[in-house]
Amino acid sequence: MILGILGSASADSVSRRVLEVAAQRIRAAGAAYELLDLSVEFPGRHRIEDYDDPPPHSQTAAIRARIAGASGVVLATPVYHGSYSGLLKNALDHLTGEALADRPVGLIAAGGGPRGAGTACDQMRSVVRAMGGWAVPTHVASARSDFTPGRPLEELYIRMDRLVDELLSFRSARRVPAPLVSH
Repeated sequence: MILGILGSASADSVSRRVLEVAAQRIRAAGAAYELLDLSVEFPGRHRIEDYDDPPPHSQTAAIRARIAGASGVVLATPVYHGSYSGLLKNALDHLTGEALADRPVGLIAAGGGPRGAGTACDQMRSVVRAMGGWAVPTHVASARSDFTPGRPLEELYIRMDRLVDELLSFRSARRVPAPLVSH
């Protein structure tokens, strides 16, 4: 299952619309997909005291479990002041350092233009690497201009198909290390 994580609190955000295109393309490729909408499922600030030993029903435990059950992740964010959203940052901060280990991660950012959105994707790429994940080479830097009234432009589909192909290919090629055996 691929888990799409939405870091936007806006019901009509471009990042939400682009992530919906990703979900459509992932399902069309035959893979299962679930949405984790941080603004709905994790609206409160995560408690720092939950980090080391999160209570079973805490937001920290819940988000960790959702990611642990995923074979791949897509992070989607609006661009704020040249970076990804605080909503997404707060959620990522409550994952362990190996939360994305050996998982492919697709990156989507929506901003005023591709330059700012590309910068946010580059920043997320560093975070994914720090958490042991594999950020796929293609990211989707998007803007409102990627949509005509009612539908995405063909160019967005082309870029998204490349991201999804890489995500699913990396997922298939992923090797889970054998457990260490002590002698």
